[in-house]
Amino acid sequence: MDPIIPSIDAPPVVGLAVPKPPTDADLGQDTFLRLLTEQLQRQDPLDPMKNEDFVAQLAQFSSLEQLFGLQETMQSVYFGIASMNNATMASLLGKDVVAVGDGIRLGEEGDATLHFETPQAFSSATVTVVDETGRVVQTIDIGQRSAGEFTVSWDGTGIDGTRQPPGDYRFAIAATDQQGDPIDVSSLVVGTVDEMDYSSSQPMPSVQGVAIPLENIRRLEAGSGDAG
Repeated sequence: MDPIIPSIDAPPVVGLAVPKPPTDADLGQDTFLRLLTEQLQRQDPLDPMKNEDFVAQLAQFSSLEQLFGLQETMQSVYFGIASMNNATMASLLGKDVVAVGDGIRLGEEGDATLHFETPQAFSSATVTVVDETGRVVQTIDIGQRSAGEFTVSWDGTGIDGTRQPPGDYRFAIAATDQQGDPIDVSSLVVGTVDEMDYSSSQPMPSVQGVAIPLENIRRLEAGSGDAG
């Protein structure tokens, strides 16, 4: 006598019937459980899931759960470190800084001071000042210098003798030795940190509006406004 097969309301669906594929943003513990439940509900009664397959999927879920827990932990650690880093960077405010940089800020009136450092003496050098568009606004012949750090004043006038508008400018120095060979001269930003920008992924201090990447800082000194 043939075995009696229980009737079912709908024809069996063999294999896993997957609903709308989840996106990366939706894939998580809940999605995994829904997929597993859907698979159990829609499996073929004549060919149910083997115990080994079920255990393997549970193991995958366990691993997934651990990974999500680790991700949440790492996010908490990241935000904690970022918060501590921001608080530490705030201590730079009011400190005198010497950093590699070619930015200068020209005010409504007065001169702008340009700082530079040369590793060896040079016999002649020219400072070139450009505006934000890269247009040359002034050149200054500074003659010879020995090795060390120096400053040059720019009175804010252009090549035509007129006062340039206030704003951000950049400068570069081309120097040569007595044999006419070029010498590497570093332009510097020197002043007191008066602002700290947290809008990007890395805190950015600035001196009179000139931003200074942290990796460009050479020296820090107690500012004139510090107590002690």
